[in-house]
Amino acid sequence: MWQTIPKGAAPRRLFAAALLLLFLLPSTGTAPARAYHEYRVLLLNSYSLALTWTADITRGVEQGLAVLDHPVRLHVEFMDTKNIYSPEYLDLLVAQYRLKYRDIRFDVIIASDDNAARFALAHRATLFGGAPVVFCGVNDENILEGKRPEGVTGIYEAVDIAGTMETILALQPDVGTIHLISDETTTGRINRAATEDILPLFEGQARFSWIEDTSLPELEAILATLPRDHACLFISYNRDRRGRWYTYDEAIEHISRASTAPVYGFWDFLLSRGNGLGIVGGVLASGQHQGELAAAMAGRIMAGERAETLAPVSQQANRPMFDYAAMKRHGLDPDRIPPDATLVNVPQSVFRRYALEISAVTVIMVVMLVSIVLLLATVRARRRAEAELARLNHTLEELVDERTAQLTERSRELEQANAELTKLDELKTAVLNTVSHDLRTPLTSVLGFCKLIGRDFNKHFMPLVEGVDGPGDGIRARAERIRDNLTVIEKEGERLTRLVNDFLDLSRIESGSAPWRDERLDPARLIEEAAPVLKGYFMDSRVVFEVDVAGPLPEVVADPDRLLQVLANLVGNGAKFSRRGTVRLSASATDSGWLRVAVSDTGIGIPPEELVRVFETFYQVRGDTVNEPVLRGSGMGLAICRRVVEHYGGTITAQSTPGKGSVFIFTLPPAP
Repeated sequence: MWQTIPKGAAPRRLFAAALLLLFLLPSTGTAPARAYHEYRVLLLNSYSLALTWTADITRGVEQGLAVLDHPVRLHVEFMDTKNIYSPEYLDLLVAQYRLKYRDIRFDVIIASDDNAARFALAHRATLFGGAPVVFCGVNDENILEGKRPEGVTGIYEAVDIAGTMETILALQPDVGTIHLISDETTTGRINRAATEDILPLFEGQARFSWIEDTSLPELEAILATLPRDHACLFISYNRDRRGRWYTYDEAIEHISRASTAPVYGFWDFLLSRGNGLGIVGGVLASGQHQGELAAAMAGRIMAGERAETLAPVSQQANRPMFDYAAMKRHGLDPDRIPPDATLVNVPQSVFRRYALEISAVTVIMVVMLVSIVLLLATVRARRRAEAELARLNHTLEELVDERTAQLTERSRELEQANAELTKLDELKTAVLNTVSHDLRTPLTSVLGFCKLIGRDFNKHFMPLVEGVDGPGDGIRARAERIRDNLTVIEKEGERLTRLVNDFLDLSRIESGSAPWRDERLDPARLIEEAAPVLKGYFMDSRVVFEVDVAGPLPEVVADPDRLLQVLANLVGNGAKFSRRGTVRLSASATDSGWLRVAVSDTGIGIPPEELVRVFETFYQVRGDTVNEPVLRGSGMGLAICRRVVEHYGGTITAQSTPGKGSVFIFTLPPAP
């Protein structure tokens, strides 16, 4: 990304930048002015914009360049090396920047933090045409390896570790142990080494314990058990032991929320936004100030000074800062902070906090007083108006009372009608349940006796008529007709039993009395176990049944019998309405993690005008809407499927092309 920094800026930015330039300008005077030229500057950030430190440096560079007296076009890159930092990744960045900037000549390269500084120094000649380099936010003071290359200068971050240690001991003079939190990133290793150099200065004043190489949940568990008289010092925590990456804001919020002991740090962006979920404080560095100093150095180089004549400096603007909300949260006394310290998130006085409201109330009171004076002057006219208004109000009240009485009566009639409809619905459900239950017993008896008669008829009577043929309607022909009739009775009885069962299931689901034996289940295993049963629909059929389970499926919470019922109804429909071709049951996971199951067939299809009603109770596709005869069904299978799927928060839809086939798709949410 790039942006043009215009000439001039707001007065406050001009004043701040002027102070910076006065701080850095040498006593011998400035270089001669150059002719008009739009300068090119590349800001190479080690990390992503999600890190507050990087965002502050970027803002500081932008503001510093904005006050220069010549136009500057700023290009900004974010290397994101907190998240990934490997030779292969760096090679990709080299290739990307070579392609992106091969036709651009930069006047200055500003590199923020250690990784970007090392990258810029290593590839300065090959990628950036040997442009001068100004680094900032760098912790490793040995980054130049002794001898400073020509055209290189910058600002070291120089966090005040000793000063922060002193503030911890000042706020907690009886502190037991100071726990040092660090990770294995570049910044973490550098700051740890610098901290270990400082610790001998405080030997005997406190015990020190390093907390490192942990995942965030492990770190939170450790911090939750610390005694309240201990303290924590945030060194660095952007990548945990498992390789997961966190912004500073995310890390410090998790750490401060979990820790029972106060947490301190080195940077001002670790302070909370007023909720106390940040560091207590310390002697803090500012990323914006680093960026402003780097921009001022770049301005001097663009004005004609050579980078090697500008000695690298350490930021000396660290200042003690503390969070009042965080201190109160841990029971620390704000009176113990240094006299020159800045205290943020201090509750405002009532007047300052509600200054706008108080001003508004004052204005309102003045207006009201003026209004009262005017009202007193017109009191007689107001009285006449009030009398007229009272008369009109009385008339309006009578009209309102009359209309209210009418609405009340209408509401009573509607409530009575609703109660009667509710009773009728309950009576309908009760009658359907009773009739369905009463039908089951005789149906079972009919089927049972039909099967017994058929078995005895085939076993005892048919052998007697073997070889007995007479003219016309002989005994054997009659016997075979009786056997065929018994088969028809058995099939129709089984169909009627299924109809009654579907009727009962639908009635129980609609009335809310259906049992739901929910459990956490694996859909792939359920489909695997159901496949042999579902293949039974295709015995003696020219239709091929296929099962396709794509990849791992999300677990769902459901009644396995109900899901099997849905699969059986959908696959059975496909088998019923397909004469040839394929019926396929497929299952997969959606992009959002839901279970998706589809049953497609190559059957007669459903006309478009019928699709919107196929899931209605007792609805069947009419015979006059398709070219082939429609097989008989109960009209309840798809209705049951819809109610089961919707009971679990899922969706079910149908798609069809007449003459080519249909697809029924249902989705279910994953188990929590």
